[in-house]
Amino acid sequence: MTTTSEVSPVPLPEPRLDPLAREVRARYHELLESGEPGEWAYSWRSELNRGGFRAVDFLMDEIVDSGKCIGCASCVTICPVDVFDYVDERPVDTRTDACVYCVMCTDVCPVLRPPDADQDAFVDYRTPTNEEGYGLYSYGLYTRATDPELLDRGQDGGMVSALLIHGLENGTLGGAILGDVEPDNNQIGRHKLARDRAEVLSCAASRYTYSPNTLALQDAMRQDVKPLAVVGVPCQVDGVRLQQHSAVRLEMADWYRDNISLVIGLYCSESFTHESIEKLGEMLDVPAQRIENINIKGKVVVRLDDGEVRTTSLKQYRDFARPACLYCLDYSAEAADIGAGGIGMDGWTNTLVRTKKGHEVLSAAIAEGWLETRPFSDEPSGKRLLRVLSRSKKRNRPLPALMPTHQERLEMGSLDPKTFYTKGPGSPNYNGSKP
Repeated sequence: MTTTSEVSPVPLPEPRLDPLAREVRARYHELLESGEPGEWAYSWRSELNRGGFRAVDFLMDEIVDSGKCIGCASCVTICPVDVFDYVDERPVDTRTDACVYCVMCTDVCPVLRPPDADQDAFVDYRTPTNEEGYGLYSYGLYTRATDPELLDRGQDGGMVSALLIHGLENGTLGGAILGDVEPDNNQIGRHKLARDRAEVLSCAASRYTYSPNTLALQDAMRQDVKPLAVVGVPCQVDGVRLQQHSAVRLEMADWYRDNISLVIGLYCSESFTHESIEKLGEMLDVPAQRIENINIKGKVVVRLDDGEVRTTSLKQYRDFARPACLYCLDYSAEAADIGAGGIGMDGWTNTLVRTKKGHEVLSAAIAEGWLETRPFSDEPSGKRLLRVLSRSKKRNRPLPALMPTHQERLEMGSLDPKTFYTKGPGSPNYNGSKP
């Protein structure tokens, strides 16, 4: 499997869909217009009683070939017969004839449908719950690792690395699903199944290109590594929850439900194309190979290979935002057990505890001295930024299934995922000029 930068979609001809798949798609579009998103999944689930249909063709036509695929890889990792490869940040139905009509690939796609109404009960939010514009949560605080190595190698406090290593060393985790980097480019992500401290630390710190972390779920299942922690950006968290909670009960979904014990979501406004690294080098007037670490703090903060830190314009860098990120409405990973990001207090992790499991894991790490904490009140900007960035991801936006395709956005001259619905063609007061 390879992961390279996002490319423009190439729509396939209409004959790709057999008559039944066309019927399902027509029914799906009728339900889209009904204003009842909880009913959309009926269009494909109802076919199971009649033996199923080639859902892979429906998924490819409706989501992948239209350019709406966010690259979460849920369809890839749920398929029981390995229909898909993952190439250029999207699924490719390489072995399409292997399809067994199970419809799982459609049922776990976060773009095709929103979560079922009972997902909140499945996620098991911890009471009391709060809602302040960034999803249900129990409490928030700043955390950071007490281990100097984790602080040095982690991002913004190293809390995530500390939780994972704590779990691996005390036996509550058997492995962690993470994002690593390519051997010849430390800013291009790849998936990894980490099983010890060294492997977790090799994945520490953030990358701002897209890393298909959840592809490592296939490795974990094949090797029967469990219990698992999954660390991912919001679109990946949403896909994992759909896999665990799919109404189509098959062995793959059962395995994820039973063996994924912790989901940590990383705050994310958008990620960037692989080409953006070269462009960032040009903006800084240094070879891209010298970029050691990237952080975004209202500006782009870059650490070079000699330790020098330089900054540049986030507004300019955002010209290289990944267009697929339009189809994600979640900044703070609202379905995760714990949300984590680098906003608010410098050198600390902004941490949201959402579920009973999240509270259990975080409390144990604090009690055993792995983490120290400070209240949000020590730096109130963290909560304010959470609210602003979370609302921005949803402002004026319909559900992803109702959004324009990549080609339609090209024709409108607007691919920026952050401004399309705030200043661009999707905003209420758009006057036809580019944002």
